[in-house]
Amino acid sequence: MTFNFQIAIPSFKRCSILPLKTLKLLKDFKVPNKKILIFLRDEEELKQYQLFCGKNYNFHLHGQTGIDATRNYLRHYYHTETNFDGVLFIDDDLTNLTDMGKDIDRPFMKLVEYFFMETQKLNLRFWSVNATSNYFFMRDKITTNLKYCIGAFAGLILDKSKPIILCDVGHFEDFQFTCEHFIADGGVVRFERYGITTKYFELVGGMCGQLGGMAERQKEMKINNAYMLNRYGDMVKIKMKKWGYDLRLNTRYKND
Repeated sequence: MTFNFQIAIPSFKRCSILPLKTLKLLKDFKVPNKKILIFLRDEEELKQYQLFCGKNYNFHLHGQTGIDATRNYLRHYYHTETNFDGVLFIDDDLTNLTDMGKDIDRPFMKLVEYFFMETQKLNLRFWSVNATSNYFFMRDKITTNLKYCIGAFAGLILDKSKPIILCDVGHFEDFQFTCEHFIADGGVVRFERYGITTKYFELVGGMCGQLGGMAERQKEMKINNAYMLNRYGDMVKIKMKKWGYDLRLNTRYKND
Protein backbone atom coordinates (compact mmCIF):
# COMPACT_ATOMS: atom_id res chain seq x y z
CA MET A 1 0.00 0.00 0.00
CA THR A 2 1.25 3.46 -0.89
CA PHE A 3 0.21 6.94 0.16
CA ASN A 4 0.15 9.60 -2.56
CA PHE A 5 1.35 12.93 -1.18
CA GLN A 6 3.07 16.11 -2.29
CA ILE A 7 5.56 18.32 -0.46
CA ALA A 8 4.41 21.96 -0.25
CA ILE A 9 6.93 24.69 0.57
CA PRO A 10 5.53 28.22 1.11
CA SER A 11 8.31 30.80 0.85
CA PHE A 12 8.64 34.57 0.97
CA LYS A 13 11.74 36.63 0.15
CA ARG A 14 14.08 33.72 0.79
CA CYS A 15 15.16 32.92 -2.75
CA SER A 16 18.81 32.61 -1.66
CA ILE A 17 18.02 30.65 1.52
CA LEU A 18 15.65 28.03 0.11
CA PRO A 19 18.14 26.30 -2.27
CA LEU A 20 20.84 26.22 0.41
CA LYS A 21 18.61 24.75 3.09
CA THR A 22 15.32 22.93 2.45
CA LEU A 23 15.91 22.17 -1.23
CA LYS A 24 19.44 20.98 -0.50
CA LEU A 25 18.10 18.77 2.29
CA LEU A 26 15.44 17.26 0.03
CA LYS A 27 18.01 16.74 -2.72
CA ASP A 28 20.31 14.97 -0.25
CA PHE A 29 17.31 12.81 0.70
CA LYS A 30 16.87 11.99 -3.02
CA VAL A 31 13.38 13.49 -3.21
CA PRO A 32 12.30 13.90 -6.87
CA ASN A 33 11.68 17.52 -7.88
CA LYS A 34 8.27 16.54 -9.26
CA LYS A 35 7.14 15.72 -5.70
CA ILE A 36 7.82 19.30 -4.57
CA LEU A 37 5.65 22.38 -5.14
CA ILE A 38 6.97 25.80 -4.05
CA PHE A 39 4.33 28.43 -3.26
CA LEU A 40 5.21 32.07 -3.95
CA ARG A 41 3.27 35.32 -3.75
CA ASP A 42 3.67 36.82 -7.24
CA GLU A 43 5.51 36.98 -10.56
CA GLU A 44 8.25 39.21 -9.16
CA GLU A 45 9.05 36.60 -6.53
CA LEU A 46 8.92 33.85 -9.15
CA LYS A 47 11.64 35.49 -11.26
CA GLN A 48 13.97 35.70 -8.27
CA TYR A 49 13.35 32.12 -7.15
CA GLN A 50 13.86 30.72 -10.64
CA LEU A 51 17.16 32.59 -10.76
CA PHE A 52 18.41 31.05 -7.51
CA CYS A 53 16.65 27.66 -7.54
CA GLY A 54 16.63 26.97 -11.26
CA LYS A 55 13.64 26.09 -13.41
CA ASN A 56 13.56 22.37 -12.64
CA TYR A 57 11.20 22.96 -9.73
CA ASN A 58 7.46 23.53 -9.88
CA PHE A 59 6.15 26.85 -8.59
CA HIS A 60 2.63 28.00 -7.77
CA LEU A 61 1.60 31.63 -7.26
CA HIS A 62 -0.91 32.17 -4.45
CA GLY A 63 -1.28 35.97 -4.38
CA GLN A 64 -1.77 36.10 -0.60
CA THR A 65 -0.31 38.41 2.05
CA GLY A 66 0.50 37.05 5.52
CA ILE A 67 1.23 33.59 6.85
CA ASP A 68 -2.40 32.99 7.89
CA ALA A 69 -3.78 33.78 4.43
CA THR A 70 -1.01 31.72 2.82
CA ARG A 71 -1.60 28.69 5.04
CA ASN A 72 -5.34 28.88 4.37
CA TYR A 73 -4.76 29.14 0.62
CA LEU A 74 -2.60 25.99 0.66
CA ARG A 75 -5.25 24.05 2.57
CA HIS A 76 -7.99 25.17 0.16
CA TYR A 77 -5.79 24.35 -2.82
CA TYR A 78 -4.96 20.81 -1.73
CA HIS A 79 -8.49 20.10 -0.54
CA THR A 80 -10.29 21.33 -3.67
CA GLU A 81 -7.79 21.36 -6.55
CA THR A 82 -5.79 18.14 -6.17
CA ASN A 83 -6.29 14.40 -5.92
CA PHE A 84 -3.50 13.72 -3.45
CA ASP A 85 -4.11 11.61 -0.36
CA GLY A 86 -2.15 14.07 1.73
CA VAL A 87 0.27 16.97 1.79
CA LEU A 88 3.46 17.55 3.76
CA PHE A 89 3.91 21.24 4.62
CA ILE A 90 7.52 22.19 5.29
CA ASP A 91 9.29 25.50 5.80
CA ASP A 92 11.92 26.90 3.48
CA ASP A 93 14.82 26.92 5.98
CA LEU A 94 15.13 23.34 7.25
CA THR A 95 18.62 21.90 7.50
CA ASN A 96 17.96 18.41 8.85
CA LEU A 97 15.46 15.76 9.95
CA THR A 98 16.75 13.48 12.68
CA ASP A 99 15.84 10.25 14.46
CA MET A 100 16.58 10.43 18.21
CA GLY A 101 19.07 13.18 17.44
CA LYS A 102 20.89 11.23 14.72
CA ASP A 103 20.55 11.18 10.93
CA ILE A 104 17.56 9.18 9.72
CA ASP A 105 18.46 5.68 8.51
CA ARG A 106 15.53 5.04 6.16
CA PRO A 107 14.56 6.68 2.86
CA PHE A 108 12.90 10.04 3.48
CA MET A 109 9.88 9.48 1.24
CA LYS A 110 9.21 6.08 2.82
CA LEU A 111 9.50 7.63 6.26
CA VAL A 112 6.97 10.37 5.43
CA GLU A 113 4.68 7.75 3.91
CA TYR A 114 4.94 5.89 7.22
CA PHE A 115 3.93 9.06 9.10
CA PHE A 116 0.81 9.39 6.94
CA MET A 117 -0.18 5.74 7.16
CA GLU A 118 0.24 5.58 10.94
CA THR A 119 -1.91 8.69 11.26
CA GLN A 120 -4.52 7.12 9.02
CA LYS A 121 -4.56 3.98 11.19
CA LEU A 122 -5.35 6.19 14.18
CA ASN A 123 -8.29 7.76 12.29
CA LEU A 124 -6.70 11.19 12.60
CA ARG A 125 -5.71 13.78 9.99
CA PHE A 126 -2.95 16.04 11.30
CA TRP A 127 0.57 14.98 12.28
CA SER A 128 3.94 16.47 13.01
CA VAL A 129 7.34 15.66 14.45
CA ASN A 130 9.24 16.96 17.44
CA ALA A 131 10.03 20.67 17.31
CA THR A 132 13.66 19.98 18.17
CA SER A 133 16.45 17.57 17.31
CA ASN A 134 17.74 17.62 20.88
CA TYR A 135 17.95 13.98 22.05
CA PHE A 136 17.08 15.03 25.62
CA PHE A 137 13.56 16.01 24.53
CA MET A 138 12.91 13.05 22.22
CA ARG A 139 11.08 9.82 22.99
CA ASP A 140 10.50 6.59 21.08
CA LYS A 141 6.73 6.98 21.01
CA ILE A 142 3.76 8.23 19.03
CA THR A 143 1.34 10.51 20.87
CA THR A 144 -2.23 11.59 20.09
CA ASN A 145 -2.90 14.01 22.97
CA LEU A 146 -2.84 17.80 22.66
CA LYS A 147 0.78 18.40 21.67
CA TYR A 148 2.03 21.23 19.50
CA CYS A 149 2.29 20.30 15.81
CA ILE A 150 5.00 22.52 14.40
CA GLY A 151 4.05 24.14 11.11
CA ALA A 152 7.61 23.82 9.83
CA PHE A 153 7.10 20.09 9.23
CA ALA A 154 3.49 18.93 9.38
CA GLY A 155 1.37 16.51 7.38
CA LEU A 156 -2.32 16.68 6.58
CA ILE A 157 -4.46 13.80 5.33
CA LEU A 158 -6.90 15.20 2.78
CA ASP A 159 -10.20 13.75 3.96
CA LYS A 160 -12.65 15.52 1.67
CA SER A 161 -15.63 14.23 3.62
CA LYS A 162 -14.68 16.67 6.39
CA PRO A 163 -14.63 20.49 6.38
CA ILE A 164 -11.36 22.32 5.74
CA ILE A 165 -9.79 23.59 8.95
CA LEU A 166 -8.46 27.14 8.62
CA CYS A 167 -6.70 29.66 10.86
CA ASP A 168 -7.39 33.31 11.63
CA VAL A 169 -4.06 34.28 13.24
CA GLY A 170 -0.61 34.78 11.74
CA HIS A 171 1.88 34.16 14.52
CA PHE A 172 0.73 31.02 16.43
CA GLU A 173 -1.14 29.73 13.38
CA ASP A 174 0.36 26.27 13.93
CA PHE A 175 -0.86 26.27 17.53
CA GLN A 176 -4.31 27.13 16.22
CA PHE A 177 -4.25 24.35 13.63
CA THR A 178 -3.22 21.95 16.40
CA CYS A 179 -6.10 23.03 18.65
CA GLU A 180 -8.68 22.99 15.85
CA HIS A 181 -7.69 19.52 14.66
CA PHE A 182 -7.72 18.24 18.22
CA ILE A 183 -11.26 19.57 18.68
CA ALA A 184 -12.53 18.34 15.29
CA ASP A 185 -10.76 14.98 15.07
CA GLY A 186 -10.26 14.01 18.70
CA GLY A 187 -6.47 14.10 18.54
CA VAL A 188 -3.31 15.07 16.68
CA VAL A 189 -0.33 12.81 16.03
CA ARG A 190 3.28 13.52 17.04
CA PHE A 191 6.15 11.26 16.11
CA GLU A 192 8.30 12.07 19.13
CA ARG A 193 11.51 10.32 18.08
CA TYR A 194 11.86 12.42 14.93
CA GLY A 195 12.76 16.11 14.95
CA ILE A 196 13.82 18.97 12.71
CA THR A 197 16.72 21.38 12.68
CA THR A 198 15.85 24.92 11.64
CA LYS A 199 16.55 28.52 12.60
CA TYR A 200 13.54 29.95 14.40
CA PHE A 201 12.86 33.68 13.99
CA GLU A 202 14.94 34.04 10.82
CA LEU A 203 14.96 37.80 10.13
CA VAL A 204 15.30 37.49 6.35
CA GLY A 205 11.94 37.00 4.63
CA GLY A 206 9.33 34.73 6.17
CA MET A 207 7.04 36.09 8.87
CA CYS A 208 9.52 38.71 10.08
CA GLY A 209 9.89 39.93 6.51
CA GLN A 210 6.13 40.12 6.00
CA LEU A 211 5.51 42.00 9.24
CA GLY A 212 8.42 44.42 8.91
CA GLY A 213 10.92 43.05 11.41
CA MET A 214 11.21 41.34 14.79
CA ALA A 215 9.72 44.23 16.78
CA GLU A 216 6.49 44.11 14.75
CA ARG A 217 6.39 40.34 15.07
CA GLN A 218 6.69 40.67 18.85
CA LYS A 219 3.70 43.01 18.85
CA GLU A 220 1.67 40.43 16.94
CA MET A 221 2.78 37.73 19.37
CA LYS A 222 1.30 39.71 22.27
CA ILE A 223 -2.00 40.40 20.51
CA ASN A 224 -2.41 36.86 19.19
CA ASN A 225 -1.38 35.37 22.52
CA ALA A 226 -4.29 37.13 24.23
CA TYR A 227 -6.66 36.06 21.45
CA MET A 228 -5.61 32.40 21.65
CA LEU A 229 -6.00 32.38 25.43
CA ASN A 230 -9.46 33.93 25.17
CA ARG A 231 -10.59 31.57 22.40
CA TYR A 232 -9.16 28.25 23.59
CA GLY A 233 -9.17 28.71 27.36
CA ASP A 234 -7.81 25.66 29.20
CA MET A 235 -6.22 24.29 26.03
CA VAL A 236 -3.45 26.92 26.12
CA LYS A 237 -1.37 28.93 28.56
CA ILE A 238 1.02 31.88 28.23
CA LYS A 239 4.75 31.27 28.37
CA MET A 240 7.17 34.21 28.41
CA LYS A 241 10.46 33.78 26.57
CA LYS A 242 13.41 36.11 26.15
CA TRP A 243 12.18 36.94 22.65
CA GLY A 244 8.56 37.60 23.61
CA TYR A 245 5.23 35.94 24.26
CA ASP A 246 4.88 32.23 23.61
CA LEU A 247 2.22 29.56 24.11
CA ARG A 248 2.14 26.13 25.67
CA LEU A 249 -0.58 23.54 25.13
CA ASN A 250 -2.29 21.64 27.91
CA THR A 251 -1.28 18.06 27.12
CA ARG A 252 -3.86 16.75 29.60
CA TYR A 253 -6.76 18.54 27.93
CA LYS A 254 -9.71 16.32 27.01
CA ASN A 255 -12.52 17.05 24.56
CA ASP A 256 -15.93 17.22 26.23
